[in-house]
Amino acid sequence: MKFSLKNIAEPALFFLALLALWEILVKVVGVPAFILPPPRDLYTSFTAKFFILGHHSLITFTEAVGGFALSFVLGVGFAVGVVYSRHLQNTIYPLIVILYAMPKSAFAPLMVIWIGYGLFSKIAIAFLVAFFPIVVNTVVGLKEVEPELLDLARINRGSAWGVFKKIRLPNSLPYMFAGIKVALVLSVTGAIVAEFVAANEGLGYLVLQANYSLDTAFALVILLILALLSLALFVVVDVVQKKMVPWSAEVRQLEGSF
Repeated sequence: MKFSLKNIAEPALFFLALLALWEILVKVVGVPAFILPPPRDLYTSFTAKFFILGHHSLITFTEAVGGFALSFVLGVGFAVGVVYSRHLQNTIYPLIVILYAMPKSAFAPLMVIWIGYGLFSKIAIAFLVAFFPIVVNTVVGLKEVEPELLDLARINRGSAWGVFKKIRLPNSLPYMFAGIKVALVLSVTGAIVAEFVAANEGLGYLVLQANYSLDTAFALVILLILALLSLALFVVVDVVQKKMVPWSAEVRQLEGSF
């Protein structure tokens, strides 16, 4: 995928113009800094607390990626089991769908009680949030196979492993990556929710401390870091998808736009 200068400069100029407009409006309207600080206050807060932000960002990153990694391994394995086991499809999978619709933040206090106050309870919440999109999307991808391909495999006496490796798995990859992108962003959200409930480290903990002290500039800096963290993880997955699944319609559409 080739990037042109226009594709890089256009969003950069847009965000610079947005920051300039933000600075001007705050000055003209006279909004108090504790309600909406100007961008220069955010920069000052970021540079003054750079090392603190780095330490807590690493903790939140570890929680989010740990929860996502666990959800990916178990989610893909469970999805394969659902597709090949009628018993799992009729019993456990409906329960998964029901849990998918439930608010995951309600489980955060329970996870602290069941697992404890430390790192593993945060990873568990991130896992719980990220698990469902991977399972649901992977199951759809493994099932949505053209019947003609399966008939052709049967005619050629293809083994169950051969059908999975050469037909079902490649077909499921675009769906799987769609679930992975959602799950990664949600894993960051899950880690933050867990830190809101019970933590003395992490960006979620820092947001609460900033709100308690009415340090709005610092709170906005943390939110921007969380947005950049989610964006960076999303871009990494997008690059991997383009390498592994170049035939997907999403990749072809993006490549055609550059």
